[in-house]
Amino acid sequence: MESSNFDQQAKHIISEIKDIIESKGQDVESILESAGISKDDGNKIFSGETIPTLSQFLALCEISGITFKLPSVETPNNPM
Repeated sequence: MESSNFDQQAKHIISEIKDIIESKGQDVESILESAGISKDDGNKIFSGETIPTLSQFLALCEISGITFKLPSVETPNNPM
């Protein structure tokens, strides 16, 4: 049950990403091609048939302008 909930959330996020790309007036097919996502994969992702891989998702986020700030930790150079 939980995986279907995650699937639904992922599909919702992808539809929002598509809306962002379209609202910018960009051609979805050419943008996907420049990101290394094939036309067929893009169609399957945006139609909800499949969920994108991590690299495809990050490419879609970059295209739409969504950024991530990951925490970083500085560690000393000496062994423990």
